[in-house]
Amino acid sequence: MKKLSRSQFEQARQYLYTEARALERALFCYEFESGGEQQVLMELAAYQNSDGGFGNALEPDLRCKESSALATTVALQHLSLLTTSTEKEDMLIRSFEYFANSYKPDINGWEIIPQEADQNPRAIWWNYSPQTETWGNPNAEIVAYLLQYPHLLPEQLKQKTQTLLQDAIEYLRTSCACNEMHELFCYIRLYSVLSDEKQQIISREMNRFVESCVVKEPEQRNGYCAVPLQVVTSPDSSFYSKYEDVIPQDLDQLIDSMNGQGTWEPNWSWGRYEEQWEIAKKEWTGSITLNNLRVLKAFERIDFE
Repeated sequence: MKKLSRSQFEQARQYLYTEARALERALFCYEFESGGEQQVLMELAAYQNSDGGFGNALEPDLRCKESSALATTVALQHLSLLTTSTEKEDMLIRSFEYFANSYKPDINGWEIIPQEADQNPRAIWWNYSPQTETWGNPNAEIVAYLLQYPHLLPEQLKQKTQTLLQDAIEYLRTSCACNEMHELFCYIRLYSVLSDEKQQIISREMNRFVESCVVKEPEQRNGYCAVPLQVVTSPDSSFYSKYEDVIPQDLDQLIDSMNGQGTWEPNWSWGRYEEQWEIAKKEWTGSITLNNLRVLKAFERIDFE
């Protein structure tokens, strides 16, 4: 079985410690070297605004300082990795206050980015639009966090949670085109926190969604598509059995695709704001490298000896 060599791992480690953002550095230390979560919380705090939401280019393709549902869900992904602490709960409480105050009744959810995004450097796909063709992104993921932390919600969100869950289920079953991979990732996060009973209700739709977005055969993949390791990040993933036959070769390919600097770079670009893109590209390189190391670790594909 092919594994990432010790020297390759050390290359990636060196990059994360010297070139990546302080946030990815703290996360790597926490997840791979028994580091403390206090450093992760401190680094995340730098991205949280006074309204409780997160911004400040936490999502590298969106450079605006203003809070967004997009950046706040990214922050909650990180917070979900940590054990319970007073500092973590305080950060979550403030995040949920932001969601309570930014809820839009006319779309029955949250806009993914604010209008202020258009005044800042950003990827071309992050132009503001009030349209909700893919309502599940970010709303299905936000519902997941409301279900995950009910004891930390302000009253107005507590009252909405079950209704929003039913709306997310109904949208998936009746309105969702089930062909946009980022919307799929949001629904996978929701699916992961549902009870077995609720999972069963949407299992057919989830399987259809996954099959529609994930390109199983390597020769059929292009630059913009979901691949199995994006939905099967460990052997415990809900959809592991669907891709069990291709996961080994995909892990081999992931190892082979590490570059000579010990990293993985983004396979996209903005095509504008070139100076700011170079900053974002470097930030993404740290983030993608950390995430790929997580996947390889979960499948025991790193030689730590």
